[in-house]
Amino acid sequence: MTTGYRIMVLGFAALAFFHLPLLVSAQPPINAASLQVAQQVENAFSEVVNHAKPAVVVITNKQTAPEAPAMQDMPEEFYRFFGIPRYRDQWREQNGPRGGRRKPVPAGKGSGVLFSAEGYLVTNYHVIDNHAFLEVKTSDGTVYDNEKDQNAVKVVGIDKETDLAVLQLGGGKKKDFPFLAFADSDQLRVGQWTIAIGAPFNFDYSVTIGCVSQKGRYDTGMSTYENYIQTDASINPGNSGGPLLNISGQIIGINQFIYTGGMSRGSIGLGFAIASNLVRQVADSLVKNGEVVRPFIGIAMQELTPEIGKQFGADFGVLVSEVIAGEAAEKAGLKNGDVIQKVGGQQVFSPHDLLLAVTKFQPGDKIDLVVKRDGKDLPFTVIAGQRGNDLAAASSNRRFDRPGGILNKLGMRLRAVEDRVVVQEVLPDGAVAEAAEGESGGVRAGDVILEVNRMPVKSVTEFAEALEQTRNSTVILYVERTSRNQGSSYRFFVPVPVNENK
Repeated sequence: MTTGYRIMVLGFAALAFFHLPLLVSAQPPINAASLQVAQQVENAFSEVVNHAKPAVVVITNKQTAPEAPAMQDMPEEFYRFFGIPRYRDQWREQNGPRGGRRKPVPAGKGSGVLFSAEGYLVTNYHVIDNHAFLEVKTSDGTVYDNEKDQNAVKVVGIDKETDLAVLQLGGGKKKDFPFLAFADSDQLRVGQWTIAIGAPFNFDYSVTIGCVSQKGRYDTGMSTYENYIQTDASINPGNSGGPLLNISGQIIGINQFIYTGGMSRGSIGLGFAIASNLVRQVADSLVKNGEVVRPFIGIAMQELTPEIGKQFGADFGVLVSEVIAGEAAEKAGLKNGDVIQKVGGQQVFSPHDLLLAVTKFQPGDKIDLVVKRDGKDLPFTVIAGQRGNDLAAASSNRRFDRPGGILNKLGMRLRAVEDRVVVQEVLPDGAVAEAAEGESGGVRAGDVILEVNRMPVKSVTEFAEALEQTRNSTVILYVERTSRNQGSSYRFFVPVPVNENK
């Protein structure tokens, strides 16, 4: 068979193939019964979002722009010589005599969620920090802007110690805002669904889904009072202040921050939300009082290590290192060396547990304690006092200024100068002087202590309070030093090991 003949035959075969009926069919449909559960879950997510979205808001923080530099006036002859039109008078008429008006401009976006029909919403404090005006947009497109109407958005109260703030929309005139309920975050289980709604990177009302990776996280250094839910639901800048929901559409947390890797600003699956029980407690107090009023029982406490536990005959609890004279714990009969094991019927295993357990109460409440003393379980009832600057200062002074206290062990003389803690002298036998002999370089007289254990300090009292966060017997100081020769300053961290046996 010649080549030309073979090609002709193959050509006819191909034509015959394309004119035959197509016998190949699509894959058979998936058995609907096997998809039923997945479709129910899918529908549940959509229903939760439809239910929750009207209660979620987008917050724009408008801050005052720096004043523009004044325009330098040139001599009149300059304009005449070069034939340049005079726009100066027009400029001044529009922008003022100094060349610039201080206009509020959007500085950042965050999220929030309504928790009351009266228009109360909760968000992160850092979302509204340093605002000149606030603009809040609801899902139906309504905009509340207190630059245009001072009653449109009201800051009801803030709590820097938990990074929370409560706002109210519409001045309380509207009574039918859509809102969401708080869930009991203590009942959460690791592995349960989580749904985040917010405005990441200015993409308003974005929805992401994940699970509860862990609960009860603390020691992140982000807040004084910490109780975080960890989630892998994608949370990014702009999600701050927005709700983390359960599959029932209830608030289980308020999204606050993420851990990222490298240079990335985006989510890597490590998001943290303030647990709803703590949020509800703070929000209720802000609405009622305009501030958070916290109880104070008057003790200094420390971790109960296994070694210490053996000496005190307790396998769990929190060790009372000092009972402050004249405060609630002393009046109730507690002593140094007691091990508190229950607060209000709740077992406590760390100072963090005890702190959160006490903050569930109000000043004046009776708090039932179970204490291990000399191997015996003893009940006590403490009438909570009110935590305040005076009480905090008294606590700090009694704990740290006594012989052998951490402040004395550091070996520094400090002085507060215009909200800055200045080192007057470094004593030769203290922990700070010993740390200066190591690679860190140490602290010198004249240095300014900006932070202690990652907490900003502006007074000696705040310095002493921050020492309570000392872990692993090492105090972390953040120091600013001014170069005498160049007049410039630089900042650095100094770890100071503290020998507790000295």
